[in-house]
Amino acid sequence: MRQRIRVAGAQSLADYELLEVLLFAAIPRRDTKPQAKALLAHFGSLEAVLEASPASLRAAGLGPRGVAVMACPALVAGRLAHADLRGCVLFADMAALLAYCDRLPNRDPDGVRVFHLDSAGQLLADEVVPQAAAAEMCRAILARALELHAVSLITMRDTGAAVPPPQGSMADQRWGRMLYNHARLMGMDVQDCLIRGGGRTVSLRPVLVA
Repeated sequence: MRQRIRVAGAQSLADYELLEVLLFAAIPRRDTKPQAKALLAHFGSLEAVLEASPASLRAAGLGPRGVAVMACPALVAGRLAHADLRGCVLFADMAALLAYCDRLPNRDPDGVRVFHLDSAGQLLADEVVPQAAAAEMCRAILARALELHAVSLITMRDTGAAVPPPQGSMADQRWGRMLYNHARLMGMDVQDCLIRGGGRTVSLRPVLVA
């Protein structure tokens, strides 16, 4: 496989062979062809495999290292596709934010998307934090914000086809208040915590500042 890539380039590989190469990074010294073909059969296409959520990949029989590796191509593609947007004033209003979200390559049902902004409203980073305990997520988000010298944050949780309640769930409200209050102690502003799903976007801003 390596010889083929050197001679003919990666474009010469079939879809299952590309998956073989990716899986080899997670499962060295083992034939990864059977698992690559099994993933294609399970999800139906290479694109579907690479866009599958960690939970779906685990359900299809992929181990933790394989799940971690499979997340990389979609992340790289997303960052390449939106690299030109970073450093621009994107979020002057809610319409600009939602328009940006509509252009994202895939939803993140297993995590919360965090937009880190500078004092001019420029996007410093657009990252996904895996779902975890509220305190753990707050620590991870605020630690990353300090690294980036972010001034404000916006978070968005995508519920897919499920329509969120008008003010979010009680768990969403508790988590949002925790993040908002801890960020204020560190001199940062949480502009909003959004819940999006079923064609509706719910803002927790009234709950956060109450």
